[in-house]
Amino acid sequence: MSTADKFVTLYKPMLSMVLPNDTLTISDSEIVSITFIHNYDTMTYPIIRIRLYSDISVIQSLCDNPNDIEVRGSLIGMIYRMNDEEKSPVPVSHAEEITFKLKGYIENKNIPSSKFDQYEFGIKKSSDLNTNIKVPIEVYCYNDNLIHLMKQKAPSIYTNMSLTSIMSDILSRNGIYNFSIDPLTNQNKYKQVLIPNLNILEALGFFDKCYGMYQKGAQVYGDIDKLYVCDTNVNNAAKPIPIYVQHTKDNSDMSGMKEINKKYQMVTMAGNVAVNTETDIERVINGKYLADINLSTFKLHTEELKELFESTSGYAKLKNIDTPDILHKTQNEYVASSYVARLNENITKVDISGAGFDISRTKVNTRYNLVFATPIRGLNINKVYRASYVCHVLSNTDSNLFMAQTTMNLRTN
Repeated sequence: MSTADKFVTLYKPMLSMVLPNDTLTISDSEIVSITFIHNYDTMTYPIIRIRLYSDISVIQSLCDNPNDIEVRGSLIGMIYRMNDEEKSPVPVSHAEEITFKLKGYIENKNIPSSKFDQYEFGIKKSSDLNTNIKVPIEVYCYNDNLIHLMKQKAPSIYTNMSLTSIMSDILSRNGIYNFSIDPLTNQNKYKQVLIPNLNILEALGFFDKCYGMYQKGAQVYGDIDKLYVCDTNVNNAAKPIPIYVQHTKDNSDMSGMKEINKKYQMVTMAGNVAVNTETDIERVINGKYLADINLSTFKLHTEELKELFESTSGYAKLKNIDTPDILHKTQNEYVASSYVARLNENITKVDISGAGFDISRTKVNTRYNLVFATPIRGLNINKVYRASYVCHVLSNTDSNLFMAQTTMNLRTN
């Protein structure tokens, strides 16, 4: 194998937009980019943005039916070998196919034309005018069915059931069958669970706040494949995916995939990794210990924050900050540990980017491990991470194959 060999994941897109009386098949050459935006920590659902450069007749058809656009797409992925000797990419392995069927939204207030405009500058348009003009088109996609179902009212009373059984029943009862629930830390069985007047999404948050689902908090995310209820703990029993970071003095443009022990792993350049660590201000305002007190049972739970650096101040060593205790009346035993996990995630944050990754591997419950070619650089950050934000921008390269430009924000707790 040539030393110049590099591997990247490329995708062949198939895209169509279904309207009430027509189906628009979008060719590869008309697709400018397909973007997947996953803001795991602040949003519950992803956003898919599709940018086209197509005939004006396409935007006319979409804007004539703005409330009835269904976007169907699939990305057929392959890992390709690319080197200087071969003129075109050579497929070496399969990547998981990504499919979606989502509601489409288009802003139709400023469209360049519509079928109802028959005149331009007082002159009647010719019949072929709308097929000779190409315009930029931007369509946003979202899972309207899942959003609608998650807004349904949750049942009010459950008896002699665990939280896992309650959540499974609520989701299935309301037509949500494609979901995944990570094994809960809280395995208690409750004699009675009373749910206030809440919808399903609010009820899941109610369980996490009042009863506690995971030691470091829960996360609910409706991805394009299914609904995830998962643990935010970086040690969630999932095997971390390694991301190899090249040596700082390596002049190669190696970014994409790397063959290691007959498996293809993600690799990026050293300049594509930025590490943000705890600041002095954060170290001053955060105490070392944090506790919660249940005012109903008077149980006390104390958690210790991770320290990236030891304080050099002699006075700080003698006088630690006493953080006020969190007072509550819930049955949640993980109040302090969840709070501490969010604080610990601000101590070490890693921004990483790369091109040619296998984006089908990145899920809300995926865990990552950075492997540095320079060991000294990864001395304090050789940990397991979860993603708080992931964005994939797929754009056309050659031969109508699309490569993803990926940006991720990783945190550890």
